[in-house]
This record gives sequence, structure tokens and C-alpha cells, in this order.
Amino acid sequence: MLYSIALSLLLGFELSYYLLIVQTGIVSHLNSDISSLIFIFLGGVFGTYFAGQRWIVLSKPIEKIIFALTIQLILSFFYPNYNMATLVLLGVSVGLMAPLSIYIYSEKQLKELLIALAIAYSVGTYYFTSGEDIRFILAVVFSAVALLSSLIIRNYEMSIKSDTHAFIYYAIFILWVFLDTNLFETLSRHLCLDIWTNYTLVIILFHLIGLISAYFIQLDDKKVHIFIAILFFSTYLVSYLKLALLVSMLYPFTVSYYNVLIFTALSKEMSLKKLALIMLFVGWIASGLGFLTALSGILS
Repeated sequence: MLYSIALSLLLGFELSYYLLIVQTGIVSHLNSDISSLIFIFLGGVFGTYFAGQRWIVLSKPIEKIIFALTIQLILSFFYPNYNMATLVLLGVSVGLMAPLSIYIYSEKQLKELLIALAIAYSVGTYYFTSGEDIRFILAVVFSAVALLSSLIIRNYEMSIKSDTHAFIYYAIFILWVFLDTNLFETLSRHLCLDIWTNYTLVIILFHLIGLISAYFIQLDDKKVHIFIAILFFSTYLVSYLKLALLVSMLYPFTVSYYNVLIFTALSKEMSLKKLALIMLFVGWIASGLGFLTALSGILS
């Protein structure tokens, strides 16, 4: 029971950190300046790749996680005033966590995953409009909770993984992450669709409904991808039409639903090295392209 709780808290608060500190906090503080944000991106790419390599000293995934979270906690005390070096280091720590936090999960731990995502989306939505002073506290608290949780599960015996797929199997995930990031970054900057201020509780509610739906609605691969495609098309349509209430319902439902499926599929991968390579595309490249597309203001 203790391991299950710690596992949920680890992922839940690490995702909260990424959402509120990296993806929105630092990006906002730097005014979406690509020349500065590129250092986080480069550090993230290196960290994700390095997570899948064999280390001389730290060999277990949980040991790498403790190392990454220690760096993250130290850097959190400097939020949001980072220079080139600290931005790279922050990117490395977050990049390391991308594949490692997925790899330590088992497909049988779906309830722990749902709790973790519920924490991340609820906390992330509630504090979305918070200022830098609050986010500084959140950065330290989130990192501390995640690090403490990792220390609790340091002796946790992972389930043996025996599943793997060709890289083409994960290609569709790149599209989903791109569409998600593009829409999220667009909505974050959309003056006419301030859904996080006006519909905070609605967003949290539909995040939770999406998670529950992903747990109970079991579809084969073809049907589930068609369903997700319909969800994204509908979300983009209502956002283009500036129907704020519908956006605040459809968008969180879509994100929660597809993220459960992606996370579950990736957590089955038996090779950490391969998972790290997949995350380079599914995580950094797809989200990076989504971010750049959003800056072009196509949907604004």
C-alpha cells in the first residue's frame, strides 16, 4: 500500500511540476523566447537519451530518478531566475524523468496511474493562473514530495516487462502529443478563451471524467485511435468557434483519456533504452513542434 501511494505521488507531483513550473511557469517568465527556451529543450533531449544508457555508478532506474529529482529540487530554489547553464540542467533533470517515470510503472498498476494523473490535472488546473511567488513554493514542494516518494520506493521490486513493439507502433502517439501541445499552448495565449480562469472546476471535473472513462471504456487499437481522432477534431472545432464552455469540457476529457492510453502502452516497453528513444519523439520533438506551431497563432 505504501509503495502504491508513493508511486502515485511521485508521478502526480512530477507531472504537476512539469505543467506548472516548466511548461507554463518558465515559458511565461521568459515570454516564450525561443532563444532562451532552446536550452531547456536541448537539456531535455540529452536527459531523455541519457536515461536509457547504462550508467557507471547508478544502474537501477529508481537510482537515476533520485539523482534527477535531487537536481530538480536544488534548481527549484532558484525559480524562476535561471541562466543558460541552469536551464540546461533543469532540462536534463526533467528529461531524465520522462522515460524513467514511465518505466517504473507496470500495466497492472492502472489505478496508481489514474490517481497520479488525477493529482497532476487537478493541481495543475487549480494553480494554472497562480503568480511566480506561489509557483516558487509549488516548485519546491512538488520536487520535495516527488523526491521523498522516490526514496520510499527505492527498494521496490519492479515487475518484469516482456512486451515491445516496432517504432512505427508509437508513431500515432507523436500526432496526439503534437495536437495536444499545440492546442494547450494556443489556449494558454488565447485572449478570448480564458478557460482556466472562468471554468476551473469544470476543467478539473472533465479531467476526472476522462480518466474514469479511459479506465472503463476498453477498445481495440483501431477503434481507440478513431475515437481519439474524433475527440481532437471536436476540440479543435469548438476552440476555433470560441465556445469556451465546450472547450473546457472537451479539451480536458480528451487529454486525460488519451494520456492514460499512451502512458499504459509505453509502460509495457521492456527496454528502457528503446523507451528513451521513443520519448525523444513522443515527448520532446512532438511537443516542441506543437509549441512552435502555437506561437504562429494559427488558432488565435
